[in-house]
Amino acid sequence: MTDQPAKFERQDAFGPLAVALVALLSVVLTLDAAGDYPKLFEGPGITIDESFNVQMGVYQWRVLRQAHNFVLLLPESVEEFFGPKTKYNPDHPPLGRVWLGFWHDVAEWLFPPSDHPVDEHGIRFVTDCARVGSATAFALTIFLIGLFTTKWYGRTAGIVAAVSLVLMPRVFAHAHLASLETFMNLTYSATILAVAHWWQVRRSGLSRPESQPPEGGTTNVSLRLAVLTGVLFGLALLTKMQAILIPPVVGLWALWHWRVRAIKPLAIFGIVGLVVFFVGWPWLWLDPVTHFHEYFARTTSRAVLNCYYLGQVWADKEVPWHYPFVMFAVTVPAGLHLLGLLGAFSRRCEPRERLLLAATLLPLVLFAVPSVAVYDGERLFLISYPMWAVLIGRGAEVALSHLRRKSDAGPWRFVASQRSRGMAVTLFLLAQSVGVIQMHPCQLSYYNLLVGGLYGADRLGFERTYWGDSVTRSVLNSMPMTSEAPNVVVLPVLHHNQLDDLTRQSPILRKKRVQLRPDNDQQRNGSPDGWLMFSRKADVPPAAWGERNSVGVFRQNVKLAAWRSATEGL
Repeated sequence: MTDQPAKFERQDAFGPLAVALVALLSVVLTLDAAGDYPKLFEGPGITIDESFNVQMGVYQWRVLRQAHNFVLLLPESVEEFFGPKTKYNPDHPPLGRVWLGFWHDVAEWLFPPSDHPVDEHGIRFVTDCARVGSATAFALTIFLIGLFTTKWYGRTAGIVAAVSLVLMPRVFAHAHLASLETFMNLTYSATILAVAHWWQVRRSGLSRPESQPPEGGTTNVSLRLAVLTGVLFGLALLTKMQAILIPPVVGLWALWHWRVRAIKPLAIFGIVGLVVFFVGWPWLWLDPVTHFHEYFARTTSRAVLNCYYLGQVWADKEVPWHYPFVMFAVTVPAGLHLLGLLGAFSRRCEPRERLLLAATLLPLVLFAVPSVAVYDGERLFLISYPMWAVLIGRGAEVALSHLRRKSDAGPWRFVASQRSRGMAVTLFLLAQSVGVIQMHPCQLSYYNLLVGGLYGADRLGFERTYWGDSVTRSVLNSMPMTSEAPNVVVLPVLHHNQLDDLTRQSPILRKKRVQLRPDNDQQRNGSPDGWLMFSRKADVPPAAWGERNSVGVFRQNVKLAAWRSATEGL
């Protein structure tokens, strides 16, 4: 049985748009990390990598603003802004960071925070302002997911898909952070959705999807559509390394269904994507061969990160192969997983669903390959979650179709009316919202009922928290200072700029004149005045995991962050 949604009308976009706007508002109102906007609700604490992204984003956005009259196209200008002697850091492509930089300046202009210092390069940047960029990208992703799902499977499916993405706690948490993951979700999803929709339409009528082509059948992907989707692929490449998963997903899918007839559109798709990638990253222009190799080989030469899994600390390249599959299984509400499985397997899996399923599973497969580094929970394969949301929406329509057929008699009469079915869907989604609400603002520590929530996951040996988001505004406010310039030990410290960035981005710490230091700092004399810790078990000594009566953040009786004075210890 194939899906036969009602004819798409303009008003069908209103549901996904409403969900996206509500999600945007809910994120923006809960962004404050450390006191820049104390009148907002508390958000996740400043995470370890945010400052890198914000600083580079603000720098690159302001370079673009200054590069009027095509001055950036001049070789000397490229060298001036992106050369080795500048402060430019090419660890990631520019698009996601420019997006953060643009929204940083918009938010700072509309709602300027007070008393914020400049960095060592003379740039004033505010993490909370840049977080608006991720919130906006999250809303756009929700809208795209809901819109395309509505086109394919109907209005209810579209709304359920959009809402399910909001109700995935770890995706919702990332929408608060000035990092690249949420924008990567947007560009990855846009590319896959566009291919799934437009590579299966007639050349003569782009608004009328044709029946799914059989294996080995013909495809009428026009040059225009191949170029359009190729541009989206290029934008994904300009965002983050995970975009390299798009060609194998799209390529294998197209070759499976259309054999050699897929080669031409695939070639156009790939070439256009690479051209957009090259043109959009001026750093590559300086030395294309060397810089291409440097970027794509960087993942093999990076520092080793620890990963805590099943009660053991692993080096990132030694984590068991099943880690990504298990983490994906336990970090989405169980009810949503059930709908996703219905959407993926309960009806005949047509080419479109095969592409969506491949786009969900391939990132998990990649990070299951031995010697591929994996760490930080779901972060590296977060792109799987929006694709799963589409299948969750389809699963909702499958379930409702079954109820409609069963509602004429028997125990299912209570869902005979459309209103009753709507109430059933609403109640189901409300039940799945518990994790987002209960864990806020620490949804990066969420685990579902399959492992007994965070409490059960902690007992089974899963990581409690990994990125410092649990060091929230309330934790910093709870630090009573007993000296004029207290020095505080922070656990763990994972890179050399972490403490300076935290101090610079926290008005609370600056007001209290706190001096942060790592645990192994031998240059300071005397004992510390206290300890500040977030419970990343991969890098925190086991003695600090205990559940003593400390001031901090607890969820389900599990300590995620804590402050202790020197007289009490951790």
